[in-house]
Amino acid sequence: MNSKYIVIALLAFSSSSFAETNLKSLENISQELVDIRQQISNLHDKINFKKENFRDQLRSFANQKSDLEVKISRSDLNLKDLQRELNKLKEINQDKYKSYDELTPVIEKSISSLRTSIKGSLPFKIKERLQALDDIEHRLNSNIISPNKAANQLWAYVEDELMIGRSSGIYNESINIGGEDKLVKVLRIGKIAMIYKTPDEGYGVFRKQENKWVQVAIEGGDNTRQLDYLFDSFNKNIRNGLFTIPNILPNS
Repeated sequence: MNSKYIVIALLAFSSSSFAETNLKSLENISQELVDIRQQISNLHDKINFKKENFRDQLRSFANQKSDLEVKISRSDLNLKDLQRELNKLKEINQDKYKSYDELTPVIEKSISSLRTSIKGSLPFKIKERLQALDDIEHRLNSNIISPNKAANQLWAYVEDELMIGRSSGIYNESINIGGEDKLVKVLRIGKIAMIYKTPDEGYGVFRKQENKWVQVAIEGGDNTRQLDYLFDSFNKNIRNGLFTIPNILPNS
């Protein structure tokens, strides 16, 4: 074949190959552009969706703010109403507060007088009786209770003390005998005397001598038998009848 024709054929082949390559490149670029447009469209849709959500949140926040402002306004009105009611109550109770101020010193004086009386009374559960007074005084001074309520509680305490003076009974009590604390059976007779029975069947009595309560041991067969019968009767809840007991009356 003539070399001229060969060169022309090669040039034609090269041109055809170059054209095909360019065509494929254009097709690839076109596809990439389509993909990019699709991505841009997707991103645009996402942005619009987020914008719409953001607008919805803003509208929701605006509505919540409006509701809160209404509630705050109502609360302010309620607070003002309550303040007016409080001022009215203060005016109404002004005289009552004055009476409370006058009542408190009277209650404190009564508590002090009762405390002195209890300390000098029959030594029956002295700690508990004094503690009850201390509790009333503490609640009064700490404003836990009003003076009026403290007066009511103090009156109930006085009634309990009067009941002690009118009643008798057997109790467990820890008392000091010969310098040692012992748990004994105690038979209290009003506020006149307190007879005790030790675990070893010994007897003694608290009675007043020259304005002081002293322990006096009770001995003797007759005395012991009388007290055995007395304690046994009280244990059986027999409170009526004739009982003979040793002399327990105070000595002046």
